Amino acid sequence: MQKRRLGRTNLKVSVIGFGGEWVIPSSVEYACKMYKRALDLGITYFDAARVYGNVEEKLGMALEDVRDKVVIATKTHHLFDPDAARVGLKQSLRKLRTDKVDIVICQHIDHEKTLDQFMGENSALSVLKEARAQGKLDFIGLSGHKPRVLAKAIQTGEFDMILAPFNIINREATEELLPIAKKLDIGVAAMKAFGGPDQRFVQCELAKIVPEKAEFNRILGEGTVRTKRALGYVLEHDVHTVVCGLSHIEDVESAAHVGETFTGLTQKEKAEVRFGELPPSPFCRDCGLCQRCPEGLKVPLILTLDKYFTYYGITDWTKEVYERQAVKVDSCSECAQCEPKCPYNLPIMKMLKHAHERLSKQKPVK
Repeated sequence: MQKRRLGRTNLKVSVIGFGGEWVIPSSVEYACKMYKRALDLGITYFDAARVYGNVEEKLGMALEDVRDKVVIATKTHHLFDPDAARVGLKQSLRKLRTDKVDIVICQHIDHEKTLDQFMGENSALSVLKEARAQGKLDFIGLSGHKPRVLAKAIQTGEFDMILAPFNIINREATEELLPIAKKLDIGVAAMKAFGGPDQRFVQCELAKIVPEKAEFNRILGEGTVRTKRALGYVLEHDVHTVVCGLSHIEDVESAAHVGETFTGLTQKEKAEVRFGELPPSPFCRDCGLCQRCPEGLKVPLILTLDKYFTYYGITDWTKEVYERQAVKVDSCSECAQCEPKCPYNLPIMKMLKHAHERLSKQKPVK
């Protein structure tokens, strides 16, 4: 298994990491088998979280005897409850069967307001710093789904690593986040590398609609092809480990094989995934700052659907999702309150009209 240095933490981590969320349904016995098989194959970065049920407990049981050979990152969601964060860390250490965790990741920092509040008083950050000083953890990280917010966060100097969504379809991290992380020597772990609505690669509500699999398989591939293509795309960038959602031993073996054999993308493979490209401007980054629309229009969602329609050619599924929206663009009052809020200065009104023309079965907005 190849290893990379996790930024300024100086931790050497396997390029394939083991995510915790997909272990939730597994029995304790099977989870331990998966973890041990992963370690046998060279995977040394393991992810958990307090909100993942008994995953910390499973991980602790499986890796207690090899604690010095692995890097364990767990998460806290108690951002604004210092007492709960303190108790949560104590419970995490007990369940993980260790006296120190390598990384504690502050979870779900998705908005600038949330970040600003977290950097202020009465947040869990002071608790984590205190615990670090006491030797209960080594490094503090953060996770979120908005690359722009994560980019702002790491410039504060408070965080040693980030856990960010990054895949063939969600590639906005390449625009600002990854270059800044490299410049500041911040560790980068990628999540949701396999993409697809089954892993909520867009907003959560889109996962409620079963996609036309052929449209996504054309881009992402299937089976081992998807594994190689998805992980290869991420590993070709300045990413140190890809935290994979793995629920079967076969999945562990397939992902580990990529980590063992990856030597870079060929020119053909780069062409297949349009490596180095972003959707043509103007396009929505789903930062969410344009919300809330007075008419209840879900502006980021609609513009994201249009991006998938035009750039990725996902036409049937996007139309179906748009058709199910309670409020469509033809209800827009053209108040234009959204445009001044956009940090990318997008012509949102014009983009919404074009999206409606492509996604709606009704007549275009005049």
